[in-house]
Amino acid sequence: MLPRVLHCFLCLSLLQQALNRGIAAVKEDAVEMLASYGLAYSLMKFFTGPMSDFKNVGLVFVNSKRDRTKAVLCMVVAGAVAAVFHTLIAYSDLGYYIINKLHHVDESVGSKTRRAFLYLAAFPFMDAMAWTHAGILLKHKYSFLVGCASISDVIAQVVFVAILLHSHLECREPLLIPILSLYMGALVRCTTLCLGYYRNIHDVIPDRSGPEMGGEATIRKMLSFWWPLALILATQRISRPIVNLFVSRDLGGSSSATEAVAILTATYPVGHMPYGWLTEIRAVYPAFDKNNPSNKLVNTNSTVTATHIKKFTFVCMALSLTVRNLCSIVWLSSK
Repeated sequence: MLPRVLHCFLCLSLLQQALNRGIAAVKEDAVEMLASYGLAYSLMKFFTGPMSDFKNVGLVFVNSKRDRTKAVLCMVVAGAVAAVFHTLIAYSDLGYYIINKLHHVDESVGSKTRRAFLYLAAFPFMDAMAWTHAGILLKHKYSFLVGCASISDVIAQVVFVAILLHSHLECREPLLIPILSLYMGALVRCTTLCLGYYRNIHDVIPDRSGPEMGGEATIRKMLSFWWPLALILATQRISRPIVNLFVSRDLGGSSSATEAVAILTATYPVGHMPYGWLTEIRAVYPAFDKNNPSNKLVNTNSTVTATHIKKFTFVCMALSLTVRNLCSIVWLSSK
């Protein structure tokens, strides 16, 4: 659980501030750039972000090399579909309607948003590949390695933001500063997790799953298991695009609307910190469920029961509420 908390807390909250800082440092059109990046990133996380939930497929279904090949094949196809979708949004009338007309943004912000959305086309695939292997590693209790991969992702992105801020990109294409940093971090994380898989697991698991491990998983089973989780995640992530939509439309696409969306881009990760990591509790039960035949492959002396998991869930909820209330008290006392 701790590696996933680190990923949510560092990557999804603190790191977003570093990426936003990379845009805010631009001398000209910083507000427009931040608003455009925020719109593109939130739409990307809503439309194709649920692909990252394929880590749960790796956690539950991947018991053999053949199962892993099927999971990777699913992600290759889904990544290709995501890339085509990003391209359509960037160049077609559909993208112009969703971004320009629906959000009531001006031509400059709309053009930058669609361009940023195009640049992000390959990110969902890289993210999903990384978390598919993270699920396999978590299944075999290599949680420390998954945590190291997340921390390496953070470090790589912060370093590249600092490097790119001193390059010519600041003048030529400032949008590429956070996006290239995002890609470099994802590349480091994906490479770390894939190497960890090949070093620790690939030679241990069988070529095919036997009946004692629940039989061989099919692509249909994987997708049937994945789509409800993806729907839940998409439902959770739709809030930010909706907020951006209503704020932009309410202010009529004026400069005030651009500023408001930019402010939301900068502040949303901070508000997400106290509770965003709670969704990762859902990965605890599949990893420790002794009734799951696929867990018989994993050698562990763990005595975790369903009661322990319930108690752990309540403790996490109480901790999240405590942190949120403390943050509210600090904010109110500072006014």
